[in-house]
Amino acid sequence: YILTEYPYLDLGPEDYRDNSGNAKEYTYNSYFGRVMYNYDGRYLFQANVRRDGSSRFDKDYRWGTFPSFSAGWVASEEAFMRNLNLNWLSFLKLKGSWGQLGNERIGDNYFPYIALLSFGNSLFYENGELVSYQTASQRKVAVKDITWETTESTNIGIDLGFFDNRLRLSAEYYWKKTKNMLLTTQIPLSMGYEDPSTNLGKMSTKGFDLEVGWNDKIGDFSYGVSANLSDFISTIDYLQNTKNIKDGKIQVAGIGFNEWYGYIAEGIYQTQEQVDNSAKLNDQVKVGDVWYRDISGPDGVPDGNISPEYDRVPLGNSLPRFQYGGNINAAYKGFDLSMSFQGIGKQTVRMAPEMIQPLRSNYGNVPDIYDGNYWSLFNTDEQNARAKYPRLSNTSANNNYTISYFWLFNGSYFRLKNLTLVYTFP
Repeated sequence: YILTEYPYLDLGPEDYRDNSGNAKEYTYNSYFGRVMYNYDGRYLFQANVRRDGSSRFDKDYRWGTFPSFSAGWVASEEAFMRNLNLNWLSFLKLKGSWGQLGNERIGDNYFPYIALLSFGNSLFYENGELVSYQTASQRKVAVKDITWETTESTNIGIDLGFFDNRLRLSAEYYWKKTKNMLLTTQIPLSMGYEDPSTNLGKMSTKGFDLEVGWNDKIGDFSYGVSANLSDFISTIDYLQNTKNIKDGKIQVAGIGFNEWYGYIAEGIYQTQEQVDNSAKLNDQVKVGDVWYRDISGPDGVPDGNISPEYDRVPLGNSLPRFQYGGNINAAYKGFDLSMSFQGIGKQTVRMAPEMIQPLRSNYGNVPDIYDGNYWSLFNTDEQNARAKYPRLSNTSANNNYTISYFWLFNGSYFRLKNLTLVYTFP
């Protein structure tokens, strides 16, 4: 071994070059405690505290303390509520909480505060011949003061029961503030390093959860129906005047977290005249490729070119909105029936890779290719074929398969998730 302190096979002698091996090691340590108080089933209180440490951070920034509190008041147990003789109201509880939690997940970057080395090979001329030597170099900037990302949550809610608790209602509203977000920050290419992870920004989230249910029994027949609905919106508040773009999603101040980011598509080029008279992403664009909108240029007006810097825009939220579900159950003597439903009301989804790039991602996607879904000289608008996808070509990959609204669709859905019918023999 060249470095005896690095005992892994992929840096071993040339005689064993077909072997490989590596390892990683990281450590967590936590202390936590809880105090709960319940007075007469009416006044409820709970306090928690966590003290978490992670080897991903330098010893001076390794530990974080995260407290939380929650309280509840069961008003229906109060004497004055009983004196009101509200027979229709069976249960009333008011509740609230506040707390903090820490996050140290930074992908596969286990030691961002250390200037770690990466190993490779380089060729050098030696006595007129090319000779390969193993190399070691620093690839990332060490960020010593990187530390815990902290999310602070506040929650208020109410639980209600009516008609001997046959009708139940629960509603909660919450808001969160996340600070010291662990993200990748962009640095100048001239520095020669990969973009490092650091505590970069702030984000806020607001949302609600709602659940309602009814249960009853009539003779031998019993039944229950319940439904739930939740929604949240997460917005980047601050990101140090920078933006992160990864996997077609953007993180930048002022818009939703992880929104799709790309070009607005006008459709598919049908004629050479359309290609010649429009702005293009590159010179390889041909008839049958995706046609993009020229939005802006360096001066803030369309400049006749499609460029990543000026013509990409947010295209919609990649996170689901209005998540809902429900359950129905019924029983009669030995029969039991149960159904569960689930759905999403609003979400912008990217088409699956095997549809976007069938010849590159999935060679078995033959039916879609031959069903006329892709543009060709025999499948154009002029022939009323209305091809859904651009022409099949690897040479047009940089144009057709980049993130754009062409490949996004409404991902909302409703489904019957589970259906069970049971009969129990006497």
